Amino acid sequence: MIGILSVLSCCLALGALLATWGDRLPIRPGLVSAALLIGGALWIRRHWARRKQVAGDDPSSAERNLWLYLVGTALIVGYVLLVLMTPGSEVHRQTGDTGGFDSWLMLGGMGVAWYLLHQRGVPRDERDRDIAALGDRVGYWTLCSLLIVFLLALGFAPPDRMQRFTHWLIANTLLSLVMLAHLMQYVVQLGRYARERGQSQGGDA
Repeated sequence: MIGILSVLSCCLALGALLATWGDRLPIRPGLVSAALLIGGALWIRRHWARRKQVAGDDPSSAERNLWLYLVGTALIVGYVLLVLMTPGSEVHRQTGDTGGFDSWLMLGGMGVAWYLLHQRGVPRDERDRDIAALGDRVGYWTLCSLLIVFLLALGFAPPDRMQRFTHWLIANTLLSLVMLAHLMQYVVQLGRYARERGQSQGGDA
């Protein structure tokens, strides 16, 4: 679980860093993220192939996808949240420079990375379905909790605090809450895979 949280934290921090220093890069930060996702997918695919040959405990197709979803979503969330927390970002929507295009570039990089990592013709087994169901429950209740907190904040916040909450900011905040709930879902699912792998290796020993 520590490794999963470390990857999550690093990707969130990288997304926030790209939002902070993106204007100093020679190319758009979304392209940097997409290149990192695609390059990382190529590297991890070779790593898992070697791991399969040496130890035979490479991740299942469902677990591979979860790692990609965790990394890609965390990059986007880190980037978008920092943009939303920056005072004045809601004004930039008139110029089109709100980070939305970069988010789509990151999503495109995730799509290419998914194509590189996806194992075609490999059905999910009962374990994959059980872990997916667990993740769905966690994601659902996490999203409900986040929405309740956000709606209460909108309803009871002082008027001076509500000046920044334009339709653009509210809509993007809601999208960010959905992505945060998905991140919690992925963390729980990957943690379950890691725990079961540890139990299996302990039993074999």
